[in-house]
Amino acid sequence: MRPAWLEIDLTAIADNIERVLSVLGSQRKLIAVIKDDAYGHGATVIGPVAQRCGVRMFAVSLIEEAIEVKSVCSGAEILILGLVPLDAVPTAIEHGFHMPLDSVDRAKVISQAASAQGTAAKVHLKVDTGMHRIGVPADEVGQLCRGLRDLPNLDIRGIFTHFASAPDDPLFTTQQFERFQQACREAETILGQRLPLKHCANSAATVRYPEMWLDAVRPGALLYGIPRNRGGQYLPTMDQALSMKAKIASIRTLPAGEKLGYGRTWQAQRTSRIAQVPLGYGDGYDRHLSNKGEVLLRGRRLPVVGAICMDSTFVDVTDIPGAKVGEEVVMVGSQGDETITIAEIAEHCGTVVQEVPVRMNVRLPRIYTCQPGDERVAHFADRYRSATSDVSA
Repeated sequence: MRPAWLEIDLTAIADNIERVLSVLGSQRKLIAVIKDDAYGHGATVIGPVAQRCGVRMFAVSLIEEAIEVKSVCSGAEILILGLVPLDAVPTAIEHGFHMPLDSVDRAKVISQAASAQGTAAKVHLKVDTGMHRIGVPADEVGQLCRGLRDLPNLDIRGIFTHFASAPDDPLFTTQQFERFQQACREAETILGQRLPLKHCANSAATVRYPEMWLDAVRPGALLYGIPRNRGGQYLPTMDQALSMKAKIASIRTLPAGEKLGYGRTWQAQRTSRIAQVPLGYGDGYDRHLSNKGEVLLRGRRLPVVGAICMDSTFVDVTDIPGAKVGEEVVMVGSQGDETITIAEIAEHCGTVVQEVPVRMNVRLPRIYTCQPGDERVAHFADRYRSATSDVSA
């Protein structure tokens, strides 16, 4: 098997989930966001792990993702965050998925489809408070709710919004929250009912703003230990669960003055030993890391040199004279006392932390691990133990 892989620490994810649950208490729900294959960690594994830890509701982006999660998470409530294509609404109703509602026209389609099935469709009012992606504008919530009052077979389970800049703009986040609260009050008054789930807190808001937790929080990155803020006043630090690793495939010596790789962008300033690591931008190790990224070998940071290729990366191992083929290199994660975080990679690449794990290609096998004796997740790690031995032995 190819000597390059992703390791997912299930103990870290279970710990992160339980930390959030313990802070929320029994009065609030944790809606665990596992869209985009659980941010690259594997939704069909992370979903059941989260259930084992007490999560009862999940959020995804697409109906296809919802169907996948339902197949491994029996009994879980699943909210589809994106607008469900109108021709897929009957399927969503049949599966009992929660859908966002942003207009009377969409509500009519959902109502008719639910009536045809003799059931009620579960919906959440989606309010646009400033993100301007999807949702009914906050000042039109009343108009929407008046249009819903005469439509049958709609089970309005909640109301939600999404913050545009919760990590770094507290003023605008507070403004969005105030608009959302007003929208909630107006919706409940016109509909004549309490909406059971009011939710707006993404990962950043869950960390920073407990007053915004309301009936439920909706974190994604936080659960995997990958947000820029790894902890806060109201939540303990979360542990990064994902590592990217590979084994040195070859080592060659270059004389001083020799240039390396596509575009010959790096030149040896001394006689140098260069290791070739068999993964590259085709696996999600971003090309922006060329000549500025670092990896870990024997617990030491070493520089990435030359342009990252689709299938390989060059590392200068000159300062470790005994480095040899077959040794493990950590591209992301910990080795010894050093750690390369997803946040560090994102900063080098000028992107958000969420993009880093989701771009790590499916051609890299995922190996699931856990701490010895962790009965919460040992079953899931054991299922992949044979794959672990194939890759990392």
